Amino acid sequence: MSNESLDVRDRLVREKYFSLRPKPLEQWLWRQGVPQTAERVFWLHWEEGMKSGSWCSEIPVKRVAVLCCVDPSTVTRAYQVLKSLGLLRRQDPGRDPTNPFQQATAVTEVRVPKEVVAELGRYPNRRPPEPARGRQSGEGAPTLSGNLSMPVEARREPQGAPEPLRAAIAAPPMTRRPSRQEAQARWRRASEAERGRFFAASRDGTPVIEFDLETQLTLEDRHCLLAQLAQMAEARHAAPKAALTLGGASSPGVGAKARSLSILELARTRKQLLAIVPGAEVAERLRQIAWAVEEGALSRFDRTLALNIAVKKLREGAWTRPNRMPPNWLLRTASPEICSAA
Repeated sequence: MSNESLDVRDRLVREKYFSLRPKPLEQWLWRQGVPQTAERVFWLHWEEGMKSGSWCSEIPVKRVAVLCCVDPSTVTRAYQVLKSLGLLRRQDPGRDPTNPFQQATAVTEVRVPKEVVAELGRYPNRRPPEPARGRQSGEGAPTLSGNLSMPVEARREPQGAPEPLRAAIAAPPMTRRPSRQEAQARWRRASEAERGRFFAASRDGTPVIEFDLETQLTLEDRHCLLAQLAQMAEARHAAPKAALTLGGASSPGVGAKARSLSILELARTRKQLLAIVPGAEVAERLRQIAWAVEEGALSRFDRTLALNIAVKKLREGAWTRPNRMPPNWLLRTASPEICSAA
């Protein structure tokens, strides 16, 4: 065993976890003079929200204080500072009437200020990973930048294809994501006929188009356009299959992307229901509303509008249980937290 492998710094780098902090957001926090304790609280919720995939987290205040090595009162002040800067949004689901000694933990959503979004373009991007080498043609298509993959069928040479098309199909895979300026320049080089064929192919789900014999597009431009068509064609044909349920029946709105309410939206709706229906019926009503908005008749509306429609029907006494709702459909619930005032 070499001396280098015994270095504790090498073990930290190779074996332990890292904190993921985007530089534009971190430098914006420094410029705002955010207290260090508030930064700890923000990055804790950032990492937990990133792990959950919804950018929302449910951590009791006492647990946040332990993880950040501060007092609970300091955490409360940090929440006030972060909410004033637009970095956090918290929603209290309300106390459960059936168990007054427990209350649901507030749902915290991390947000990015508009100033950070406006200046993202001046920060450099990370270098994308290099494509895998030594891959056989029968094992699949080469990976392109920006999660674009070109199927094998799209890369085969069509019968009687013109020279520009054959050259575009044989072009090497892209090694980086094109910038916005490069994409605009590419479309300026494309002719009206090529733009029309691209639009028709994207509409019909065709992964290959024919370029002009005297096209102004480079090999990289043509390969990028073909990769985009291949991705759109794959998504177009995969959408109806993803909409099928295990029983083989399709859900309403075949081809529509399945959606789910965020924890923050569920918490806000639950708090509204506590003021409308008896406490013992809140859980069941919330479950019915969530199914109607995610998979039922209200799924064709925007999520916020659908929730408002459901709450209004409950308030007016016009809400009924959805007919096609499965009896064993489960709903995500907030984790309980012992009430410190009890």
